Amino acid sequence: MQTKSKYKTLILNEVKEIPEEALPMVINILHSLKESLLAVKIKKPMAKKSSGLCGIWEDDRNADEIINDIYSNRTGFGGRDIKL
Repeated sequence: MQTKSKYKTLILNEVKEIPEEALPMVINILHSLKESLLAVKIKKPMAKKSSGLCGIWEDDRNADEIINDIYSNRTGFGGRDIKL
């Protein structure tokens, strides 16, 4: 248990040096890390949850349909003729 106290002290010292405006992001990161670690320990799949950094991809199409959609909607990168 002494090791855990040592780590708590190290973590608190690190957090003290973080700018106040960044603390909500730190809390989100810590929650995400804790959930990931618990999911691995329990070996259960994590529930789909948005990290706040990007949305969750939801699509009923298969991979080939998605790839074809991406290729057909490309703009050509400034008019260059690119063959894939």
